[in-house]
Amino acid sequence: MKKFITTVFLFLVLGMIVGELIARFFVISPDIPKRSIDQWGIQKYIPNQSGKWKGGQHKWQINKLGWPGILPNSTDSLITIIGDSFVENFMNPDSCHQNMYLKKKLPQFNFLEASRSGVNFLEATMIADQLDSLKPLYQLLYVDDIDFKESIVQISPNTQLTQFDISKKKITKAKLKSSFAKNALYTCKFIYYLYSNYWQRKNIKTKKTKKKKVLSYLEPYKILLSFFNDSNRTNNRILVFRPDTDHNIIELCKNMGYKYILLKESKNEEWSFDYDPHWTCFGHKKAALQIAKDLELKLK
Repeated sequence: MKKFITTVFLFLVLGMIVGELIARFFVISPDIPKRSIDQWGIQKYIPNQSGKWKGGQHKWQINKLGWPGILPNSTDSLITIIGDSFVENFMNPDSCHQNMYLKKKLPQFNFLEASRSGVNFLEATMIADQLDSLKPLYQLLYVDDIDFKESIVQISPNTQLTQFDISKKKITKAKLKSSFAKNALYTCKFIYYLYSNYWQRKNIKTKKTKKKKVLSYLEPYKILLSFFNDSNRTNNRILVFRPDTDHNIIELCKNMGYKYILLKESKNEEWSFDYDPHWTCFGHKKAALQIAKDLELKLK
């Protein structure tokens, strides 16, 4: 029995070593950038990191400000782009980012991206507050209805996100979880591959099912928006809604004074990957074309 257990253990260890070598050689799981929380309570990435995306066909980079992608050469005539993983866009090369497409269409302006996976509406607002110091002409906040739900403690509690408590009418800051187990998970590519492709994917499906059961009335969103509703936040900010966003939330934001752009996806077009809801390079280009057209009208 002891010999059998020893043999099984050695077989597992050998399998893990071989799996790790294969995972690193073929880059079957992406490198994950490390995060920190700055003095303003904004969760962002540690500056000047880089790594390979799944498949190894391109690399992502974190700039000196702690955001993914390439910084503009100047902050004159600036327009910022703020959002979650749709803007972060690690699954595509830097050439497919919103700032690159918008710069091609509107070369007279400079575009700065500030994004992080999981950013909700409240966090996007806080990031925009920080970037106001650069005196941007406009700030584009890419959102959908989930980003409003995940901003409210009572609807979608998550200690790893900065959220708003509508009962106490106060902000609860995010707590960055960092542990030996988590760091080891990201370091061991084969284990992370098994985690992200099997356990995590099953867990995400469960979470999505739960999200459908959240409160459907608009009162919590009214409280959230009312708390942050002032002319400094609405004058130069444009909410960019994804095509499937709840129209009731869009109308509520409009009534609160926000300018907005609702992206439209044609029936014969497919913006996303077959295996992932995030936009392909084609999807990013189509979104940027719509946004550029709308911005041209606003900037005249």
